[in-house]
Amino acid sequence: MTKREETGELISRAAKPQRRFPWRLWTYAILVTGAAGAGGYFTYKFREDAQHAVAAGSSCQSDIAKVKGELAAAQTAASDTAQQVAACKTELDGANTKTKEMEAQLVQMSTNLSASIEELATLRAQRAEAEKRIAAMADIQKQFAEMIGAGQLAVTARRGSLVLSLPSEVLFASGSADVSEKGTLAVLEIGIILKKLDDRRFMVLGHTDDVPLKGSTYKDNWELSTARALNVTRTLVKAGMDPKNLVPAGVGEHDPLGKDRAKNRRIEIVLLPAISELPPLPELAPAPKKT
Repeated sequence: MTKREETGELISRAAKPQRRFPWRLWTYAILVTGAAGAGGYFTYKFREDAQHAVAAGSSCQSDIAKVKGELAAAQTAASDTAQQVAACKTELDGANTKTKEMEAQLVQMSTNLSASIEELATLRAQRAEAEKRIAAMADIQKQFAEMIGAGQLAVTARRGSLVLSLPSEVLFASGSADVSEKGTLAVLEIGIILKKLDDRRFMVLGHTDDVPLKGSTYKDNWELSTARALNVTRTLVKAGMDPKNLVPAGVGEHDPLGKDRAKNRRIEIVLLPAISELPPLPELAPAPKKT
């Protein structure tokens, strides 16, 4: 190329404006590219987090369902347990009621047993005393056999007591209270035997018939029977009996044996029971104090 041509080209280049580097475009492109990359990254991250969240949510729902199932099972078990507890409580209440009933029955049985034991002991004591009285009666009958055989004396049991009965004809004249000689001997013989029973007491009872007294020194049969009992008692004391063990009394015609007046006129010597032979009296409550 000639110098002229080079000069012309230089002029031509100088006449054209020079093009600059597009920094803005590149900057924008870089920014857009970065934004796009960031958006993609965050989109991926969000999607990954979302997937994790969904997976976690699914796991939580599974756990929740499992917990709900366990809770339902626990509630069912609790309901069954409550029913069992209620049933046990009902059975326990029933058992307590039966126990109280059995305890009451046991107390009643114990009371009845104690009463039966006491009653048995009382019956045994009464039987022993009865056997004693029977033995005493047999012994007295044996000792008074001669008088019984002669008709001077009768040995009987009356109202639970041993009774020696003497007809008034053996002892007294009609309407009299003085003991005859024959009667005195009979009473002395009786007293000699009875004084051996120094631990026993005797009641001497005078009896008459129901025929009113006429022209007698005694006011009535009651007074006559008492006088006769007193005179027989004094004769027994002469035989050696302790006066403290003798109780004279007259009943007149008020305790007859029957319609036979001869049998009703009699003297009875009654063996009184000992204190130990008497049934115990119930305890009495103390009388309220007067205000």
